[in-house]
Amino acid sequence: MTNLLAYLLLAGLLSASAIGSAVEWGDRGEGELRWGEVLTIAGYSLVAADFTPEEVTPRMVMLKLSRGEELIATRALGSGDSFSVDDDVMVIVQEVWMRDRLIDGLAEPRARVVLLVSAVPDLRVMVASEDDSFEAGEVVNLRVEIENVGLAEAEDLVVEVTTDPPIFSSRYRRSSLVPGEVDPIKMRFAAPSMAGPEEVFVKVQARYLDGDGSVYESWGGTSFRIYGPLRINKYADEAMKLKDKSLVRLSVSNRGDRPLVVDITDSVGREFRADTGLNWKATIPPGEMETRSYAITARKPGEGQVLPPAEATYTLDGRTYRVASRSAVIDVIGPLVEVEKKASATTVQKGEEVTVTLTATNVGNRRTIVSAKVTVPAWASIASGETDLSRVLLPGETASLVYTISCPVTGRFDIPATSVCYRDEDGTACTIESSRLSITVEDYGTGSITASTGGSIQTTGDRPSPVEEENGARPVRDGGDGVGAGEDAGEGGVSGKGSFLWALPVLILMIFVAFERYL
Repeated sequence: MTNLLAYLLLAGLLSASAIGSAVEWGDRGEGELRWGEVLTIAGYSLVAADFTPEEVTPRMVMLKLSRGEELIATRALGSGDSFSVDDDVMVIVQEVWMRDRLIDGLAEPRARVVLLVSAVPDLRVMVASEDDSFEAGEVVNLRVEIENVGLAEAEDLVVEVTTDPPIFSSRYRRSSLVPGEVDPIKMRFAAPSMAGPEEVFVKVQARYLDGDGSVYESWGGTSFRIYGPLRINKYADEAMKLKDKSLVRLSVSNRGDRPLVVDITDSVGREFRADTGLNWKATIPPGEMETRSYAITARKPGEGQVLPPAEATYTLDGRTYRVASRSAVIDVIGPLVEVEKKASATTVQKGEEVTVTLTATNVGNRRTIVSAKVTVPAWASIASGETDLSRVLLPGETASLVYTISCPVTGRFDIPATSVCYRDEDGTACTIESSRLSITVEDYGTGSITASTGGSIQTTGDRPSPVEEENGARPVRDGGDGVGAGEDAGEGGVSGKGSFLWALPVLILMIFVAFERYL
């Protein structure tokens, strides 16, 4: 009986070997799997889903084989067992064993497995045209490369080339393509005349067989543009100075055999200004060209500033076509100074000092000479610092003018704007002004605010009570005529409700003393 079992086992192994030898295996993966571990190769995944209990012999492992997301086989295998699916993939279990608890400290089942994937041809298709746009009548040269990146020979290769729209088609055949081999194919045809600009898509399909006659497909493609009868071009100088004007030129040509009524629109973007409107209408006869030009100025310096494409629109045979030019790129050269003026405080007490900072920054791309002189208002005096600025600024550099003023007079005042002058390398001058600042000077000792029209402001109001001072309260003041809400100003602008309240306790005391004499 034992000899019979051994014979049957040997026969089974020989039979499996004979069957396996008919398949050419390519990719191979192997490893030791524990519970839940996965072995993956060429789109296949093999997971050790379960093991027989420790006390059961022979030891076996349950394996689940998937192709992508699809489960294609579940098998329980012992050491030396194997199976295959459609001769596409084979699983071999070399050994299933349990780690020794005494030696390793725990019992843990493992399986040493091999995953084989059949060798198949795999063609990669690459397509390219020698240019991305063509005029009608120009020769279009296509280069198609078919490379076998698989592990088996591709047989009965058929390559079909088509275009959308259908302006060209071709077929090519080859008996076989071995792994690693590249087959270059060249094709050429004349670009047809089109009513308008057309994007042409090239599709290449490669059909081939493997050694068993199974059919495979590979795809590739590219695209190019065929011009219509109308062409529009936009030209501009490569560089211009910031304060100068530069000329932009448009040319619109009709290369067809019929006259075209064309609407032309253009744009200078956000970085430039144009000296005219940028919309025109023209009728262009066959073979003729229409030109337009206009001047632009730049808003700021900068290299590589882009003028957007111009567009031309026309209608032919009931269909409207739109043609765009290429963008123009201009380097705008020159200095540009930005000025900022700020104060250390906007509300101060009488006699306190305020620090004023004037900052000039060259945000251009050329150096410049910056000069400025600060005007100190009559209501203030210079305590420290400088009021004159003269300096060369390189691109990106900043110069600051810092000075401190003393505020001896109460009121609300303006610190006037400061004019800053800068020049480019040709000596052309430009003047800009900083912002104007507002300062309020208060006197908490007297607490009075009155206003005059000559720029100085005196304040008048009630001195806060000790409770108000303790709570941080301040009297409410009117910013215009110096009279608080609900107050009645006298002829001198001083008498009011506050004065009456201060006199009221004295009057009561005098009345009390007078009555006491008669008691």
